Amino acid sequence: MKKALCIAAIALVAACAGPQASTESRAAAAGARAPAYYCAKERLNPHGDALECNWQPTADEACRFMKSSVLQRASLGSDPQPAGRCSTGEWLVRVSPR
Repeated sequence: MKKALCIAAIALVAACAGPQASTESRAAAAGARAPAYYCAKERLNPHGDALECNWQPTADEACRFMKSSVLQRASLGSDPQPAGRCSTGEWLVRVSPR
C-alpha cells in the first residue's frame, strides 16, 4: 500500500513539474488579463504584422518555456523592449497589450 502511494505521488509530481507548452490560444486568452508578455530575445521572429516567440505572461515562465506562439502587432501597445535576463544569461524582451 505504501509503495502504491509513493508511486502515485511521484507520478503526480512529475506531471506537475513537466514542461508546459504555451499555445497561441493560451496567449490570446491571457491577453485580457496580462499586463505584459515576455520572451527570449534570440527567439523573437517578426513575420509582417505578427511577432513569433515563446510569449509568456511572466519573465520566469519565458525563461522556462520554449514553445513558440504568435502575437499580432495590432494587439500590442508597444514594440519589444529589453526586459532583463534569465538566470541562464539569456536576454528577454517585453511587450504590452493594448
